[in-house]
Amino acid sequence: METNDPCSYSYPIVLISNYTLQQEFKCEICEIKFKTKRVLIITKLLYKSSKLKEHFTQSGRQTISFPCLESLFFEVFKGYIHYFNRKNSSYKCFFHSPDAYMQLAGIFNNQNWGRKFLDNDQQTLILLFDAQSEKRNGYKKKFGFPKLTVEWKTKYMKDAKNNQTSAGYIYLSFYTLQI
Repeated sequence: METNDPCSYSYPIVLISNYTLQQEFKCEICEIKFKTKRVLIITKLLYKSSKLKEHFTQSGRQTISFPCLESLFFEVFKGYIHYFNRKNSSYKCFFHSPDAYMQLAGIFNNQNWGRKFLDNDQQTLILLFDAQSEKRNGYKKKFGFPKLTVEWKTKYMKDAKNNQTSAGYIYLSFYTLQI
């Protein structure tokens, strides 16, 4: 007697052989054994991020900031301020010409201001002018060229009780190249 009941069918039983599962995962960096691969991966990421700050060098766009009085900013960069924003009271200076290195060497009173010397005779340079991109882009003067932007602006902060404080900060934005 045939029934249309799906539960009445018998399904074949498939035996799956037991695979030997890896019970330990060993870290190549610190030689510690972990029970799961996930913990190993997290440990590697934490280890790399903890070491990254000290030895990491990166080419490309960089921005650094530090506190600075408005009067000190004016004293150091007088004659080089190109832009003032009335809305947020910020000032900007741009350095991007072939003689920008010499201008900044005079301002900072240091000929090697844009170089960081690394091990194995490597250097990281701040890129201010690229003659090759100047030739390629010709008419596109506004975008795409490396430059150092110095910006001074006020940073406002509020605490949990809504007390507001403010301080002036300098932001340096630039491109680096490692050679």
